[in-house]
Amino acid sequence: MSYPPPSPDPFNQQPDPYAPPPTPNPYAPQPVSGDPYAVPPVSADPYAAPAVSGAPYSPQPTGAYGVPYTPYATGPAAPGTNGMAIASMVLGIVGVLLCCCYGIGALPGLIGAILGHISLKQVKQTGQQGRGMAIAGIATGWSAVALTAIMVVLLIIGVLNDPNFWNEIQSGSSSSDWD
Repeated sequence: MSYPPPSPDPFNQQPDPYAPPPTPNPYAPQPVSGDPYAVPPVSADPYAAPAVSGAPYSPQPTGAYGVPYTPYATGPAAPGTNGMAIASMVLGIVGVLLCCCYGIGALPGLIGAILGHISLKQVKQTGQQGRGMAIAGIATGWSAVALTAIMVVLLIIGVLNDPNFWNEIQSGSSSSDWD
C-alpha cells in the first residue's frame, strides 16, 4: 500500500477556490530563441495560382485567380411577368370600382383594356408570364367601360324623368333644395 506524498501544508488545507489565480512574474526573463533581429522566412506568393494536382478530372484554373468550379450549369434567367399585363389588370379593376362615379370609371377601364391587348401580344412574342393578367385586364377594362356607359345612361334617364328638374329649367329659378 502506498501513501500519498506529504503535503507542504502542515494542516493539509485545500487552496481557496475563490481566490484569484496567481499572476506570473512580469519581470521574469523571457525565453530567447535565435536572433531577435532575424527576418522571418518568406512564404509563397499569396496571389499565385494554386498548384495543379494533375488529377485527370480536376478543374483547371484559368487566369491568376482561377474560376470556381460549379458542378451544375445554370440556365438562362426566366423572363418575368409583363408589366403591361399587371397595369392592365389593375386599371381594369379600378375602372370597375369607379363605374358608378358619374363616368369616371370609363377612362381607367378603356386604358386597361388597351394595355391588355398590347400586353397579350407582347406575352405571345417574348414568352413572358402574365397572359392571364392580360386577359383579366381586357375583360375588366371593357366591363368597366360598359358598366360606366350603362350607369351614365341610367343617370341621364333619371334626371330627365325628374319633374322638378323640368320645372326649375322652365321657371329659370336658381334655388335649390339646400336653401
